[in-house]
Amino acid sequence: MTSNEAPVADWVTIPDLYRDPFPIYERLRAEGGVHWLPQVGRYLITSYEAVHETELDQQIFSADEQGSLQIRAMGHSMLRRDDPEHYIERKAWQPALRPGAVQRVWKSKFQRNAERYLEEFIAKGPGADLIWDFSAPFAAESLRELIGLHNATQQDLQRWSQTMIDATGNYADDPEVWALGKQSFDEVDAALDEMLAWHAANPNESLLSQLLRIPDYEMPLDRIRANVKMTIGGGLNEPRDALGVAAWGLLTHPDQRAAVESDPSLWQAVFDETIRWVAPIGLYSRQVTRDTDLVGVRLPAGARLGICILSANRDERVWDDPASFDIRRESKPHLAFGKGVHVCLGAWAARAEVAEVALPLLFSSLDGLSLVEDDPAEIGGWVFRGMTKLPVAWNGRRSSRPAAAAAGEAPPAPRVAIVGSGPAGSFTAQALRRSFPAAPVEVFDELPTPYGLVRYGVAADHQGTKAVARQFDRLFAEEGVRFRGSCRVGADVSLEDLRGAYDAVVLATGMHRDARLPVPGADLVGVRGAGAVTRFLNCHPDEPVPDPLGERVAVIGHGNVAMDIVRLIARDAAGFEGSDIDDASHRRFTERVRTVHVVGRSGPATARFDPVMVRELAGLAGVRHVVHGAGELADDGRDARIDAVRALAARGAGAGGAGGAGAAGPGAPAGEAEPRITIEWWFGLAPERLEGEGRVETAVFRSGEGETRIVVDDVITAIGFAADENSPLEPGAHPDGRVEPGLYAAGWLRRGPRGTIPDQRADARDLARIIAADLQSGAVTVSAAGLPPIAGETDFDGWRRIDLRERLTAAPGRERAKLPTREAQLEAAADTGLELPPLETGTASGIGPAAPTTILFGTESGGAELVADELARAFGEAADLVVRDLAEVRAADLDPSRMHLVICSTYGDGEVPSAAQPFVRQLTDERPRLAGVRYAVFGMGDRSYERTYSRGSELVDEALQACGATRVGEYGRHDAGGSIPAAEAARDWAAGVFAEVAAAVAG
Repeated sequence: MTSNEAPVADWVTIPDLYRDPFPIYERLRAEGGVHWLPQVGRYLITSYEAVHETELDQQIFSADEQGSLQIRAMGHSMLRRDDPEHYIERKAWQPALRPGAVQRVWKSKFQRNAERYLEEFIAKGPGADLIWDFSAPFAAESLRELIGLHNATQQDLQRWSQTMIDATGNYADDPEVWALGKQSFDEVDAALDEMLAWHAANPNESLLSQLLRIPDYEMPLDRIRANVKMTIGGGLNEPRDALGVAAWGLLTHPDQRAAVESDPSLWQAVFDETIRWVAPIGLYSRQVTRDTDLVGVRLPAGARLGICILSANRDERVWDDPASFDIRRESKPHLAFGKGVHVCLGAWAARAEVAEVALPLLFSSLDGLSLVEDDPAEIGGWVFRGMTKLPVAWNGRRSSRPAAAAAGEAPPAPRVAIVGSGPAGSFTAQALRRSFPAAPVEVFDELPTPYGLVRYGVAADHQGTKAVARQFDRLFAEEGVRFRGSCRVGADVSLEDLRGAYDAVVLATGMHRDARLPVPGADLVGVRGAGAVTRFLNCHPDEPVPDPLGERVAVIGHGNVAMDIVRLIARDAAGFEGSDIDDASHRRFTERVRTVHVVGRSGPATARFDPVMVRELAGLAGVRHVVHGAGELADDGRDARIDAVRALAARGAGAGGAGGAGAAGPGAPAGEAEPRITIEWWFGLAPERLEGEGRVETAVFRSGEGETRIVVDDVITAIGFAADENSPLEPGAHPDGRVEPGLYAAGWLRRGPRGTIPDQRADARDLARIIAADLQSGAVTVSAAGLPPIAGETDFDGWRRIDLRERLTAAPGRERAKLPTREAQLEAAADTGLELPPLETGTASGIGPAAPTTILFGTESGGAELVADELARAFGEAADLVVRDLAEVRAADLDPSRMHLVICSTYGDGEVPSAAQPFVRQLTDERPRLAGVRYAVFGMGDRSYERTYSRGSELVDEALQACGATRVGEYGRHDAGGSIPAAEAARDWAAGVFAEVAAAVAG
């Protein structure tokens, strides 16, 4: 890419930035996102892409800026340091700010402070300023207690914070600002000298006391002082301004206020949308350590940067209509708390203060809370931005619940029909049940069996993924959602009839047709789609039996569906233990295959596969891997995909062509003279044409080096899916899910053929909010009566009889023997002689007591610890359960008689959390024998870091596997930028893991 000099934005002034930076930022983003600003004396970085890139590499974009205003204003804190110095100080600062400590210790104190200052605020009467009479004293007092500055007042903290923050943003070099900042600087030092001595003699939960009790580390006094000043700055203004802007946003958007008052679960969405809309910390500095390019702009060594979070969070290329306040918008990772190693340490405390305590208390306590028309609110700032004035009025006090709830009025309960019972449909039913507990929800499916893709699209050997059906079982058996199978919309009932009989109709029918490969020869015999192959191997009753595969098969595509196909072809019968594969069908279809070519356009770093799935392929017994066109594979551990491909290459080279005993990765076949199957991996090849006389014989691909011809007997395309003639909508035409009020689209019909099962869960939550908004606005009314029974339809008990028969007739070592025809399924559904057992929902709380479990967490900021604690509560008091930090665990502690749940975050650029590194080093250096040890992995990361998302947990997983431990269940992941809380995702993951454990025990 050609790089250019940064354009000069000499038209930008500091007063204009203070008044309203957003029009300026919009123009700067449109002009590329990197500019030199003479008035500020630095380059402003304004686009999301450029800001995000600066977060990824602290070696180039250093926080340790020379001549930093923040260092002058507050001292040299951890925010102005890079690792390893930054990490040492950050780790020392963490104990009091971990999410577990916030919930156990500080949240009750936040609640007490909020109630105190709300009373003082109310006593001042209507017209009081919400910022200076409530938000600021509440945030200051909460921070004073958290730090442990008992010799100061909340007024002191407000003054210190504001004057030092003003100095930090003193780009105009105002001497009065420096003088006030210096006065606060000295006063904080004096207060600290007194309180450090007191805390040394009086241990407690505060930050200062915890800091003095860290074993084997004593932070120098000048660093304590600098970091306390940094904490006073960000730790006060961030919750203060987030609370004020959130209140202003809701008071100026009454429809969104009504939504959150009727659904308190939306307070977290309010918080995240608020700090995206107006980031309290609007800008921070970085310095370039060497000549570099940033999004095509040359930056010289030593260049000082202003990283504009306020601007990046309103980038039009990331968010639709970013200038609007919209708590219902699609959740995407904002940058208000920063990213990478400098992500905000106080995020958990700020979230608890604002979203869990102050906002709910404020809006539930004051009746008729409103702005004062003749005294308008004011907002200002660009380095830090927030409300400078927010007078409000109210009519009186009310109970802690919204008026409608206090009067006993339930939100209107719509009658909803969902067409399609796959993940999108079932998750939508689940989300609607939570939003409208009394709503009649009915799920229609054309098959007698529910769960769609889970039953017929997920590979047979990934029972952990299929275990999500256990959650859906509870939906139909315990939560009042009605399953109506064997009902084909368009044949048994029309869409018009459905719309007339239900207040809302959600179409979640998915996309079933394999996308056609757009090259000559794609219609030759022997070319088939991955969807058709998967449905056949999953015994879909409508999928015809295909011709067996020949010796040489090409799979076109490098996504996860392609990985499933390759694994299903290459795995031997022993590898399907515990699956629901039909062995006879699988053997007939794959027994002739000797070579599989896996061909994709991209290089390893940009391929679409999940690296965990590739490592699973690397561990298959009797399989040799040969890698072509991958180029040089970096060995820095910073790219999960490259690491996975390097493991494949090692499998091919490590055992003299047999892929055997000397190869990297677990499960290598020992002592085999020849592999059963060879998998040839091809990178950087685009399909050009398929050749053959009536039947495919050669697949021709093109790269920058010319044509590559591969002799084949069959081609399986794994390039996506398309709508067929039965699709009720054009997929992707309604990305927000609303076709029109009363008619909605979910899953692949909504967004097109992309997204995993967990993605459908997040989308379902968003769609439930859209339906709720249409009800509140009156666009959807509640009046429909529903459809009477349809001749031949099956219910949930019918499905349970099908399920029971399949399980009773399963071969040894198999989960079930699927009934292959609709007729067989309907016969089983009607067989009342099949006595249905009590339903096992597969939740962690139901299975945990029967499976002794140890939860192991690896964390930096405390997120994984919080998830571990919340997951532990889900098991119930009867469970044999232990929760341990990986920092305290060694290999000898892993007990084969227990199930181990590993919950691990990713730190920095794809690193294992520092506390867990000794555990991983022991495994990799000593290679202890862990045969018989069972574990499951839940990785926590940020998907916007595409190369290293959840890499930390993957490194723990790889180390355990290399020592012979066995991973159980699906690899769980949580995206910090998504809308699903981590603990909720972890509970669902654990339910799937224990469903597989229970099935193995029963087997």
